[in-house]
Amino acid sequence: MSSQPPDPIEDEPVIIARRRPETVTLAGVLLFGCGAVGLIAALALLVGAGSVVDAFRSRAIGLGVSTGEAAQVADALRTTLMSSGSGALALAALSLLLTRGVLRRSEASRIGALVVAGAALGCSVVRTSVTAFGQNVNWAAGQRVDPALSGQVAQAFSEAMPSWLVGLGGGLTDLQSLGYIAVAALLIAPASREYFRTRVLWYAQDPLA
Repeated sequence: MSSQPPDPIEDEPVIIARRRPETVTLAGVLLFGCGAVGLIAALALLVGAGSVVDAFRSRAIGLGVSTGEAAQVADALRTTLMSSGSGALALAALSLLLTRGVLRRSEASRIGALVVAGAALGCSVVRTSVTAFGQNVNWAAGQRVDPALSGQVAQAFSEAMPSWLVGLGGGLTDLQSLGYIAVAALLIAPASREYFRTRVLWYAQDPLA
């Protein structure tokens, strides 16, 4: 006979209380910070996208690009800026939402935070490529093959992209990227992985067995 009472719900996991390690606490704080920084960077890009596109179109036409070609490239630029900003905004919002779950010992939130960190790093590369190094992007792709056109488009982009947006976006993106790398490292640390193992299967054992 077993000396222990039977488990009321057979094979159900049981929560085991553990003290939250510092790695998880720090990961939660950094995740929240990354979300806040990402929110600012994304809003700055979304707010500035319209004026950048308008300035680009005006400068491109002034440099000799036809109205039709300038409009087509401007549309591609607008789509890229808005998509990048919207993606960054969504990832920032997810980071803020996942912070609570990570600090409350949710394994699903830990996995979600790792996925968001990876996606945000990829998004930051795209965002930096568009803002800081956009003059090197072939925005005239799909248009007539003309080195002069590509040069005019690159110059128009360089003049249209404000330095404050490049500086703000680049600085915040670098800061956010470092934060996400730290979050990922902290959440896969042995102490963190052990902490998130909140449930184990409990079986009544016969001491005489």
